[in-house]
Amino acid sequence: MTAVLAALLSACKEEPPPPVYQSLPVERRDIVVTAQATGSVQPDTVVEVKSKASGEIQDLRVETGQVVKRGELMVLVDPRNPRNTLAQAAADLEVAQARLANATAQRRRADELFKSQSITEQEHEQAVLDFANARAEEVRARVAVDNAKDQLDDTNVRAPISGTIIEKSVERGQVISSPTRDVGGGTVLLKMADLNLVQVRTLVDETDIGKIEPGQSATVTVD
Repeated sequence: MTAVLAALLSACKEEPPPPVYQSLPVERRDIVVTAQATGSVQPDTVVEVKSKASGEIQDLRVETGQVVKRGELMVLVDPRNPRNTLAQAAADLEVAQARLANATAQRRRADELFKSQSITEQEHEQAVLDFANARAEEVRARVAVDNAKDQLDDTNVRAPISGTIIEKSVERGQVISSPTRDVGGGTVLLKMADLNLVQVRTLVDETDIGKIEPGQSATVTVD
């Protein structure tokens, strides 16, 4: 009994083994400092779509969230008035062209008669003036046709960019105004955005603002 007790006391007096240390060279390392904040993801570019033509919306071919390509037809405005304007302009152009053809013939005849002294200088000048007026009228009529074609084409509202419809502000049957005729800026039909390029807007707590510097990288997690 005494021998066993002595052995136990001897075992208790034994020192534990020394701890194991790993030696590393002294070197400079970066301390990672982070800051967290919540915010919102927003498109970098948002485009308001308006119509150059005024009138009633006859067809609305896109919905919110739909992806469209540049030039794709999205809205059709009532084309009846622009179509009538084009028809009238085309008729006026035909009349102007006929008058120009007649004035051209009269000018050539007057030139020949004036050379042979069959008409007076005043009569010749009048023929020249009639020709100039007819030519100017034909130019104005041709410009009116081109403008009428543009106005008719404006009733087709096409996508100005490739992107996503993020907001639809009008419905079929609604009467809209043109920004070229409305001092209020015209009716906003749609809003589009290119979601391939976005930006994150967030508010950083004042306790973390000292950790933020321009040019730092950030990790964004979308819920």
